[in-house]
Amino acid sequence: MNNFYSEKLEFDYESSASGNFLVISIDASEKIHEYQVGILANNPNKNILPLDVRQKDDKHNLYYNITSKLSLAQYLKRNKIDKNTFVSIFSGITKTILSSKDYLFSEKSFLLMDEYMYINPNNLEIALVYLPFNVNTQLNINDVLKEFTKNFIINSADMDESNNDNFIQKVINLLKLDTFTVLEFEKLLKELKVQQPYNKNTINKPAPTASEQFKNKSNNTPKPQSDCFEKNKPDIPPSKNNFNIPKPPKKTQKPKSSVEKSRNTETKMKYNSNVIVLGFVLQLIIVTGSVILLTSDALDSLGNDMGTNIVGIVILAGAISLLLWKNILNKKNIIETVSSKEPAHPKPSNSNISKPQVNTNKKEILSFSQNKHHQEQNIQPNVFNTNSKASDETTLLSQEGQDETTLLNSQDPSPPYLQANKDGVLEEIKITKPEFIIGRLKDQVDYVTQNKAIGKVHAEIITKNGQYFLKDLNSKNGTFINDKRLNSNVEYEIKDNDIIVFANSKYIFKIP
Repeated sequence: MNNFYSEKLEFDYESSASGNFLVISIDASEKIHEYQVGILANNPNKNILPLDVRQKDDKHNLYYNITSKLSLAQYLKRNKIDKNTFVSIFSGITKTILSSKDYLFSEKSFLLMDEYMYINPNNLEIALVYLPFNVNTQLNINDVLKEFTKNFIINSADMDESNNDNFIQKVINLLKLDTFTVLEFEKLLKELKVQQPYNKNTINKPAPTASEQFKNKSNNTPKPQSDCFEKNKPDIPPSKNNFNIPKPPKKTQKPKSSVEKSRNTETKMKYNSNVIVLGFVLQLIIVTGSVILLTSDALDSLGNDMGTNIVGIVILAGAISLLLWKNILNKKNIIETVSSKEPAHPKPSNSNISKPQVNTNKKEILSFSQNKHHQEQNIQPNVFNTNSKASDETTLLSQEGQDETTLLNSQDPSPPYLQANKDGVLEEIKITKPEFIIGRLKDQVDYVTQNKAIGKVHAEIITKNGQYFLKDLNSKNGTFINDKRLNSNVEYEIKDNDIIVFANSKYIFKIP
């Protein structure tokens, strides 16, 4: 299939104020199906790239709008493909192929090459190139999709199978069948999508195949819980240890519950003794003052008899005492004391005190210690830290020529950087990777900008053999070098003090 495309098609890119375009050129002798171009223009499909045909010289030029999209090949360079991503990408491909008849399209005319398939980095929607002319009639879409999927898994993608459900093996098993079809592939993708997420408690259970899952779905009669348990119970002797590591001794003494702890301790609430003593002293002063007042001649000026004076003094002293003790007996003066109910000399009891269990199996202990020592020897690096406080550098000890001195703190050359003047403050973006991407989408770029005029995945700075190149990644507002707009997906060399503009953000490229 690739030979067919390389012989008949020419690929290029163009950028303008209206967007970024993949340009596929074909000889003018080929007949373009104008009705297919019109159908796609009047019925846009998010999984098929918008298309425009322009005649130039002796070529049909097919313009595909790829603005704000990322080539699948570019996406695969920086992302691991887990099951959900795999299902999302290939579900879009199979759905587009199977629905092509609704558009009066030929299923053979979709271009299945990861370099010319595009993905929305925000939601992983795939968009395909459709060729509106007669493609090689010997091509079979089932064989083309099978070959593309095999190459995707083996060569193109970094597959992530950490969920341990063997989804890749299921896909490969289907690809091996001579009866492989796009429809069967779509059915498998749907089954993978609805599977339950990985559960660490079922790590030892083999993952069900696609056919077993289909049978399980059709059986609506639940089995008794006890039967299911006995059937799935692993037939492994409990005393064996697969890794030849002795089990830690079981603790027979249960931790005390909060109820048991409360039985052994007693909590008392009482007032602060210092405050109580102060209260009694003040009360004594009030009583003494009242007696002195009655026995003196101070009340004679009121002209009352002795009985009236006594009643008045008692009422006054009582009111003052009430106010005094109300403040003293406040909650803030209450303190809490905890005392233990346990006897001073408890007798040890064999039923309550658990003795540590010692593994007396000498062979087992010896095997474990030898394995552990062997593992430590294997993983111990041949390094020596000369000064952990003064330096983080490590001196490597060579097996040959150990008398030689190793140079410490050797520093790599400073990386190039982008410099911008933001309201009088210099900003520097250091280019710390061979392929350094700038944009707004946090998970897909190396420098995240808040400027909404810059694309989600806007541009890439590439370092090769001491030279630096800039590539626009189909950004909507464009990338410029010294006021010249770049065509997307094309590498342009950049040099020291070149002025680079991402949309409306201006930088100077610096090489130290």
